[in-house]
Amino acid sequence: MSWIDQQFAEFGAKVACYEDGRTWTYADFVAEVDRIEALLSPAVGQAPAVIAIQMAGTMHALAAILAIVRLKQVALPLSSEMPIAEQVEQQRIAGATFLLSEEGLCSQPTMANASKLINQLSARGHAGLILFSSGTSGEPKGMLHDLNALLDRYSEVRPRADRTVQLLLADHIGGLDSAFRTLFSGSTLVVPEARSALAVGAAVERYDVNILPASPTFLNLMLLAHVTEKFDCSSLEVIAYGAEPMSTKLLRRLVKAFPNAVFQQKFGTSETGAIRIKSQSTDSVYFRIEDSGVEWRVQDAELWLKTSSRILGYLNADESSLEADGWYRTGDLVEEAEGGYLRIIGRRSQLINVGGQKVHPAEVEQVIAEIEGVEACSVYAKPAAVTGNMVACVIVSSSNQDVRTWKRLIRSHCRGRMADWKIPVAVELRAELSMTDRLKRG
Repeated sequence: MSWIDQQFAEFGAKVACYEDGRTWTYADFVAEVDRIEALLSPAVGQAPAVIAIQMAGTMHALAAILAIVRLKQVALPLSSEMPIAEQVEQQRIAGATFLLSEEGLCSQPTMANASKLINQLSARGHAGLILFSSGTSGEPKGMLHDLNALLDRYSEVRPRADRTVQLLLADHIGGLDSAFRTLFSGSTLVVPEARSALAVGAAVERYDVNILPASPTFLNLMLLAHVTEKFDCSSLEVIAYGAEPMSTKLLRRLVKAFPNAVFQQKFGTSETGAIRIKSQSTDSVYFRIEDSGVEWRVQDAELWLKTSSRILGYLNADESSLEADGWYRTGDLVEEAEGGYLRIIGRRSQLINVGGQKVHPAEVEQVIAEIEGVEACSVYAKPAAVTGNMVACVIVSSSNQDVRTWKRLIRSHCRGRMADWKIPVAVELRAELSMTDRLKRG
């Protein structure tokens, strides 16, 4: 923790964050870490305890995580947008001993600690971090990180003077990566008033934000909301996208809408943390892994990663994706290109099985997105009597054509571009995009 304290001390009066009408300096942030450490210290012992963090403010939650690092305990950040029942379930799975909130610290004596994994932290003298997956392909999986190993990957971040929108929360690896990368460089976080397209546009204009990390779905929402027509977004220099595949058509629309910005793809997993990559170009969805702390390979079209920041294990799931020699099978299917470049096709778990034939939803979405008037598209599996599943899709369009017309348009456009069994049989029209609390397509 010493290098972190030293770094923040050097930043002192610089602005660390704008949030809820408050301007946080780095000195303010360190004072909050000190306050929470003093609150927790009398309650915790030598053995690591799991401390659930239930704080609405981003900076309060981040300060709590760093205070827990100092005390070599285990942090479980909870999303303020998550229903209480789900928060309680996450605490149960994690074996939370304490709950830290704006009201203070209270004990959770009924929770049973996941001691087998946490004992590994004790042996290292390190702090821990428990995160849960989004649960888009099943029950959310709880995973335990060595938090010191995760933070060490930011020790060589260079000083900068950027202003970055903070969209994802502290319970998500992408949110933590954005926050840590910004704070450890001495830059400024900007937390918008709401996690909406218009609120982000307003924040960009007000604070001259120059870095915007967001998912393709959220960026598409910004286009649909005509954000660039309502707010001055000319300060944006970098738009970083990740968390889900980006379509080539959407990327081209974004490049046109934000002409001053360079688009950079980001990649990482909850199991490994963020991985440094380089986009082939601002309008390309291909990237190359350029991270000295990461080994990678592609096996049966699936990306495998090996890094020192891989999780210690899962709390409530089998560990078949975690190889004994340190490799992690990501579940991400990729296409390889010359020069070591990769393109994310989609998740293996999202493959649609149509009578034994496999369909990549992203492959179908790319083709449908070419149709004039399609603003967004989502392809998914729908149960079918004979084939087990059929391909279905939801489209968002500004046109007033009915479902029957869209079915004909889609079938006509897709025929000849893909096998018949890949063409959507069921089509649904929606007025707007749906989005999960992780800002992915719902």
